[in-house]
Amino acid sequence: MTRIAIGGIIHETHTFAPERTGIEAFAQQTLVEGDALLQRLRDTPTSLGGALEGLAQAGYQSAPLLYAAATPSGTVTREAYETLLNNLLARLRAAMPVAGVLLSLHGAMVAEGQDDPEGDILARVRALVGAGCPLVSTLDMHGNVSPAMVAGADALVAFDQNPHLDTYERGLEAADILRRMLAEHLRPAAAMARPPLLLSALTTWTEQPPLQPMHRRAQEMERDPRVVNVSVMGGFAYADTPYSGVSAIVTTTGDRPLAQALARELAGIAWEHRAAADYKGLPVDEAVRRALAAPRGPVVLADVGDNIGGGTPGDGTVLLQALLNTGDRDLSAAVIITDPEAVARAVQAGSGAPVEMAVGAKCDDLHGRPVWLRGVVERLTDGRYHIEGKDHFAQLYGRDVNMGRCAVVRCGS
Repeated sequence: MTRIAIGGIIHETHTFAPERTGIEAFAQQTLVEGDALLQRLRDTPTSLGGALEGLAQAGYQSAPLLYAAATPSGTVTREAYETLLNNLLARLRAAMPVAGVLLSLHGAMVAEGQDDPEGDILARVRALVGAGCPLVSTLDMHGNVSPAMVAGADALVAFDQNPHLDTYERGLEAADILRRMLAEHLRPAAAMARPPLLLSALTTWTEQPPLQPMHRRAQEMERDPRVVNVSVMGGFAYADTPYSGVSAIVTTTGDRPLAQALARELAGIAWEHRAAADYKGLPVDEAVRRALAAPRGPVVLADVGDNIGGGTPGDGTVLLQALLNTGDRDLSAAVIITDPEAVARAVQAGSGAPVEMAVGAKCDDLHGRPVWLRGVVERLTDGRYHIEGKDHFAQLYGRDVNMGRCAVVRCGS
């Protein structure tokens, strides 16, 4: 039976975040090897789950390598990156010969001493399997695409939606491209174009400009039988690399000039809509005032400067302090803060016990100061849960989540 090597390394890196991301961060969320990869990711809504299904439908056998995914955070340590990459390559070497390789990568990973890990991974895999072996990879549309990434893979298939609700479908698509290369002798040609445009996380929603008109045109392009795939990349501004920003990748059935022309056209569309990238959030006090005046709830207040989905520490206190400053005794609010030290204090006090402690703002001084709280420990958990239904997190990391030890502390309302 035709064997396809499958695996991946996923991390969205916030290079401005103060802490480093070690191997333990991957182990806490998702780090599986060999057959454990199949057991953990088969039948999940992830891109690798879709790829596994697509390969099975094509009659191929998946040769599992390694899959490692950590939630967004600071720069990956050199040791963690080299450990994961060397493990993946060693398993690929042991699995050979294989008829193709299908990887799941992010596109915005940064490691110590390596600002283009995905380009490095693809180049190292290519060096092992050779130029004639099909190599396809899925990407998060928040990836920052380098020339090395485009050169290393035969096709790069990015998510089309943000929120990322089409990850499974993109895995199926990647598997089908690989099938076409093997069964139909498809020889893809890819090109990338990048406008000088760096988007904040709030302007990468795919249903609004500047990405929405790019996607509309991309869908038209993909109706051309000469076009294999079009990937519109919103980029990830919190990863400070030479490749950060919006880009477009077009893969054709061997026609590189066509791929180049279409990629340049998409980059031009992004530039035409650059005014949509000028987004400014509300001042904190104004946002709180509007929330309190809202006719109905719940209201979500998002501190986008301390965006845990983008890799920040998540211990900002400006919203907590602003809510406390209102003095509103009827206000009912839940504030989520990352603070292992405060959790340890709550655990020491015990469920149902009173507790006093400083909370938050312990990683840096950019998102507020520690807030002194008096409250009651309402609940203690291990932070593990299983996602049911369609969920953004499950689409990226699978259904099993480990947040680490958690405490719910009630302070007034």
